[in-house]
Amino acid sequence: MIYIEQPPFLPWLGFCEALIGCSTVALYDTVQYTERGWQNRNRIKTSAGPAWVTVPVVRRHGQLLHETRIAEGFNPAHLVKTLRLAYARTPYLDEALQAIVPPLSAGHRWLVDLNLDLVTHLAVALGAQTTLCLTSDLPPTDHADRTERLAHICAHTGETELWAGSGTRQYLDTAAFATHGITVAWNEFASRHPRYTQAWPRQGFQPGLSVIDAASAVGWAGLSAMLRTTFTAYRPHTPQGAAR
Repeated sequence: MIYIEQPPFLPWLGFCEALIGCSTVALYDTVQYTERGWQNRNRIKTSAGPAWVTVPVVRRHGQLLHETRIAEGFNPAHLVKTLRLAYARTPYLDEALQAIVPPLSAGHRWLVDLNLDLVTHLAVALGAQTTLCLTSDLPPTDHADRTERLAHICAHTGETELWAGSGTRQYLDTAAFATHGITVAWNEFASRHPRYTQAWPRQGFQPGLSVIDAASAVGWAGLSAMLRTTFTAYRPHTPQGAAR
């Protein structure tokens, strides 16, 4: 089973569950960079409520994700300080940062390189055995139709089942996928988002935050077990991602 998503920055738990449950995760970096998306920012929980952490990028009209450069003003140390202040009272903050600080501090110049490094470290921390790939490393396609482009990615990775977010229902043509021998499994993660003891509990539980939120609360082993449980409950007869 394959999951396809634009390479996210410090992704949410829905993406992390895909790392555990899917045999392939394809980072879709051959699409246009979009302002105010999830490729260079995500949300954390602070004393004042949810807040954005952002990697500034050099903007150029029409640029693709793999053509997007990190701006010179990016300060990884300041971002890490922000994370430490937000999660100073959580029990696993230091453990969580062990997987996040090295990619942030590696001196990456390109956004996709940073996000791939982060996702690779997250997969290791979670004990995921998925195969990661960038769509820019796959043979190019001339298909203009979005469904055909996704089917092309599935074909070149050897996958026959697509793990699709519920937000894609509005445009994914399952009949077209079927003509390519590909089935679609809908992933309704938002409706089954796991709960845990968050920082700043008086604010109430806030779903959909960056993985740093859960990792600092329960640790990488605890988060891995939590996501394996949610995936198995939702897909009880599906083998979890295995190395290939």
